[in-house]
Amino acid sequence: MDKIAEAVAAAVQAEHEKAARATLGEYLSAKQLEQLTGTKESTWRYWASLDPPQGPPSFRLGRRRVWLTSDVLRWIAEQRQASA
Repeated sequence: MDKIAEAVAAAVQAEHEKAARATLGEYLSAKQLEQLTGTKESTWRYWASLDPPQGPPSFRLGRRRVWLTSDVLRWIAEQRQASA
């Protein structure tokens, strides 16, 4: 990709992240990820439990496992590019 295309892609990604955070919040639960992607929440939790973890990075916020919206959107974009 040339520099202009990379800059445009980064700007589009930033806008998507901003809109997603406004709609979904900063952190996503496994249930929200299921609603967003159609992948079962148990799969999201399973991926997080593997060593090394699969999928986007997650962490514990108190007793809840959560994913940063920006990390999830970036991971989805990477999956789309890898399968294209």
